Amino acid sequence: MADASQTILTDSVAKADYKSSEIALQVESGIVLEHVRNIFDIVKHESVNLGGSVDNDLLDKTYCSKSWNDLLAAVRRKEFRTNNLFFEVNHWTMTYETNLVRFDEFEVKCCYIDADNERLASVQFTVYTPDNYIPARVDLVYEDGEWKIDNFHHLKYAMNMKECMWEYLHNDHSEFI
Repeated sequence: MADASQTILTDSVAKADYKSSEIALQVESGIVLEHVRNIFDIVKHESVNLGGSVDNDLLDKTYCSKSWNDLLAAVRRKEFRTNNLFFEVNHWTMTYETNLVRFDEFEVKCCYIDADNERLASVQFTVYTPDNYIPARVDLVYEDGEWKIDNFHHLKYAMNMKECMWEYLHNDHSEFI
């Protein structure tokens, strides 16, 4: 008889833990969604206030992960050394030229929290310019107590910005020197 009650108690606790983790994921997804919306509201206001320009460096330092910023610093050093620019697309606005932009249709595509409290998330959204729209996605990591953007994806041209930066860093570019 004790075995049956122990099984019921164990099953109930496991189900409660599962439900509480599902609720925790839903809450965290809401936090991530609101955080990303707020970041891109700032990008939009920067674009409007600066006539289509955005201060990428300040945004990167404030809202991006250490990993992103370290990789970006390596890209900047190579750009300076080789006089060969990396970025064609502004990773914040996903545009080639400076345009006024707006962001909409935000949706959390993935939110993950593991047993060690490592947290990852992805948010997909659409960038609207006066004459175009661009599907985009950001990947986030939880770092130093807050969500940070760790990668940008231009979905229309299947551009993974971190992968592009790694390729740039590992390409010789000697043909340009």
